[in-house]
Amino acid sequence: MTRTRMTAAALIAAAGLALAACSGSTGATPSAEPVASSAAAAPSATAMTDETDASSEPAAAGTALIGMVGTSEDPDAYEIELQDESGAPVTTLPAGDYTLTFADRSAAHNFHLTGPGGVDVGTDVGGVDESTVEISLEPGTYLFVCDPHVGSMSGQVEVTG
Repeated sequence: MTRTRMTAAALIAAAGLALAACSGSTGATPSAEPVASSAAAAPSATAMTDETDASSEPAAAGTALIGMVGTSEDPDAYEIELQDESGAPVTTLPAGDYTLTFADRSAAHNFHLTGPGGVDVGTDVGGVDESTVEISLEPGTYLFVCDPHVGSMSGQVEVTG
């Protein structure tokens, strides 16, 4: 029964990512609000973890990104990754507007992205979250971490002009 729910949630999230990628927002979007301290109570996140080497290929501006925490097999796994809409890890992006969907499966972790231009978005520790935010990325280095496990769960993405 749980596997059926996870599969259904994965299909719903994939459809949402596809729709978000097709919507193509044209206006500049301000940075999202800072991370709140209350726990979210959303259903389990859905994107699959890609265990391949991180891609340095830039994604096209205006595309969907996924902030992944844990894995589909182990939501509490000490893994964090920023992925493109196909599920491939990203280390470089062109500056621009993005739709970031959180795939935070664990009540023990969170996904927190900070960087230039006041970007400070993320999920709460103590809940699961698959919400979506619009972000504008300027050139520079952005860090993503699990706040309680910064030493073992962190990464960065370089945004180019």
